[in-house]
Amino acid sequence: MRKVSGMRTIAIWVAWSGLLWAQSAGRPVRNVTDPGVVTTRQSITPAGVPAVFEGRVYAVDFGRDPSEVWVATASQIMRIDWRENKVLASIPIGGTPGMQSLRFDENSGRALAATVVRGTRAVEFGAFTSGKQTLQASLGKFLAGSIAIAGQVAAIPLTYDNQLALVERDSGKLRGVVKTGVAPFAAVLNRSGTVAWVSNWGGRAAGAGDRAAPTGYDPRADRILVDQRGVANMGTVTRVDVDQLTVTHTLKVNAHPNAMVWDEKAERLYVASSNRDVIDVVDTRTMKTAAAYAVRPFRERVPGIAPTAIVLEPDGKRLWIACGGINAVVAMNTRTGGIEGMIPTAWYPNSLALSGDGKRLAIGALLGAGSGWRDAPSKRFVHAYRGAVNVVDLPDEAHLASLTTAVGENNHLALAGTGGPPARVDTKRAPAAVPRRSGEPSLIEHVVFIIKENRTYDQVFGDLKKGNGDPSLVMFGEDVTPNQHRLAEQFVLLDNFYATGGNSADGHQWITQANENAYAMWPGYAGRSYPFDGSDPLAISEGGFLWDAALSRGKTVRVYGEYAGITRVAQPKRHEYLARWKQGEEFANEWNITAPIAPLNRILARNYPAYTTAIPDVVRARIFLKDVEKWEGEGKMPNLVMVQLPSNHTNGTLAGASTPKAMVADNDMALGQIVEALTHTRFWKKMAIFVVEDDAQNGVDHVDGHRTVALAVSPYTKRGHIDSTFYSHQSILKTIELMLGLPTLSLFDMIATEMRESFTDSADATPYQAVVPEQSLMERNPGVTALRGAALKGARDSARMKWELPDAAPTERLNRILWGSIRGWDVPYPAARQAAFAPLSLDVDDDDR
Repeated sequence: MRKVSGMRTIAIWVAWSGLLWAQSAGRPVRNVTDPGVVTTRQSITPAGVPAVFEGRVYAVDFGRDPSEVWVATASQIMRIDWRENKVLASIPIGGTPGMQSLRFDENSGRALAATVVRGTRAVEFGAFTSGKQTLQASLGKFLAGSIAIAGQVAAIPLTYDNQLALVERDSGKLRGVVKTGVAPFAAVLNRSGTVAWVSNWGGRAAGAGDRAAPTGYDPRADRILVDQRGVANMGTVTRVDVDQLTVTHTLKVNAHPNAMVWDEKAERLYVASSNRDVIDVVDTRTMKTAAAYAVRPFRERVPGIAPTAIVLEPDGKRLWIACGGINAVVAMNTRTGGIEGMIPTAWYPNSLALSGDGKRLAIGALLGAGSGWRDAPSKRFVHAYRGAVNVVDLPDEAHLASLTTAVGENNHLALAGTGGPPARVDTKRAPAAVPRRSGEPSLIEHVVFIIKENRTYDQVFGDLKKGNGDPSLVMFGEDVTPNQHRLAEQFVLLDNFYATGGNSADGHQWITQANENAYAMWPGYAGRSYPFDGSDPLAISEGGFLWDAALSRGKTVRVYGEYAGITRVAQPKRHEYLARWKQGEEFANEWNITAPIAPLNRILARNYPAYTTAIPDVVRARIFLKDVEKWEGEGKMPNLVMVQLPSNHTNGTLAGASTPKAMVADNDMALGQIVEALTHTRFWKKMAIFVVEDDAQNGVDHVDGHRTVALAVSPYTKRGHIDSTFYSHQSILKTIELMLGLPTLSLFDMIATEMRESFTDSADATPYQAVVPEQSLMERNPGVTALRGAALKGARDSARMKWELPDAAPTERLNRILWGSIRGWDVPYPAARQAAFAPLSLDVDDDDR
């Protein structure tokens, strides 16, 4: 096993069997020479014959010959001989593929696919052989779903447009479009092509009087039904008369219906509902839901299985269901819903095909082998993926049993029907800082969870004399971040902590929900939203939020900024706010925030701003500290407090804006002030403070680009300790759950490693004393007239970037601007290092989504 420097406890390697193959341009590989680590603490051991591709894999289908597979990758449609690992055709698509939007047409010998054109974002329908033939140039915008072909027709869900496009299978001539429910994902057709069914991720549009929320900030955004937590809670399937171009029936199914398969002979439609981990069975004769089969392969029942694709064996007796959350394909009995076994897959299986003879599965995996870029280490960076396709012979009973055992081991979970009852909570056990089980006595009554933005470990802590840092990569060292340095040295240094999310749209999902659902993973929100802030209920996982878990156990909660939307403030106002802060202003009534998630407003600090880099974090700290004074005076503090401090995201070298170092220093000073105040309260003796970045995409690290800054501060923290245990976002959530006696949110926090090694049961309540950074908070970027060369280009590029949303600036370009402005424009940008793992994130494939 390859060892990664600084990692002491890792048992989550990506494993690939088979011979090593030399990788040449356009050719997939059988194996990867540098398998990585998955932050979800799952092992990846795919069965079958693998092919690893550059970029994500979005769809797969068998060709006419059983040895041929068609694959939709991030930028091309490929036809491969999977037995020989030979590329038979590789056709650029000029954009990105849709979701499962590829089907092989037996009649014509062509692959038919819906793709999204780079630049225009138009959905087009094309045929692929040795080249591309555009059949229909503009069907809709932004995104297409899983297409179907039968008879003389092709059915194409237009996810953004809430429509089903029906086109002539051979010519591509548009027959017409039919309005569906919200965010249609998949279509299926009967054999004659006269009837279609469509699954609708968002269900029906909400009506007057419904509990509902919009799917984005656009005033015209679709409104969908939500539950009391703000989570989307309805899906629908729509029946369409293809000849008449009309909807005949709409049926309610479980939330987030995506892939479907229709057993026309048995009059049963099987619908995978990814957020509920359910297969709905629709009786297409009576037009009613006949059953809902739970996809529960493990003894523990928690959200996160995520069924994403589905096929039916020819005799109709067994379904094969790709489950992205557990990296497996599940075999299910169609009559009973019983699970008959599982096959391990590559990372996040999202597409399935059954060979014409019914003997093999082709399994496409969105993330595949994890991060990397072909086999050249110099090209490795964390926003590149190696999607995969594995072709697997359908196993006999004995082989399936052994594969099933492997899936259980990979997920660190006992299989359903095995083992005894779960361990009982011992309420008489002596109190502990990190109890063994949720609900056992705890030494901690108050948790403060502080969320920051986008820094790697080496950017900040590379200059520490202890721990696994690289001083050559430091950008915001002790002169800029003295409080973070002191906290790491005085409490515990976490030098092996990773952000599970790769950008804000998924990082904030993991931080608040310990999960990321399929809608966010694909992503399915193209054109609708950027759901880092709760603005799209379709992106919220079924398990809900950490604050929901706390409230369900009778805990008190206060949220400051997190998931509270966006506070729209012009960037030049930042300097005004800094001047007013310096003069001592309290900003008590400056803002009145309303969160997109309605229930959150009951526990939201309404006068604390939501996300924006135009408001300094020291202003946020001043608002927060007034509440700390109030708690101290009243003798009551919430059990769970969540605080967002986003200024360290920076604004690049935008002329006249605060410099990157000034913004990071602002963030550090605010953090220091908050920790100092909390540690001087009466609540400190029973408190734990956790600090983490939502992601670490805006920097370089010598271990991995997603290794990040995390802090654990408590009287029960092991003082001066270095904890090199492998941790990630879910580790913090699991530790909080144990401390406060909260329920598990998903299978990912269930299997995460809690931060027990960072704590002791003996208290040292010495308070923390904040320090002022040497770096001035008032420093500004120079104007463009004072700049030349690369610095001028960096300022001009920064002026074109959008700063009101996180990650709207191109990551790679921003990182180089930050490096040049801090380390020097003549200092070479660090070569991309070998990644230890690839967290779930958007990647370079998503630039055009």
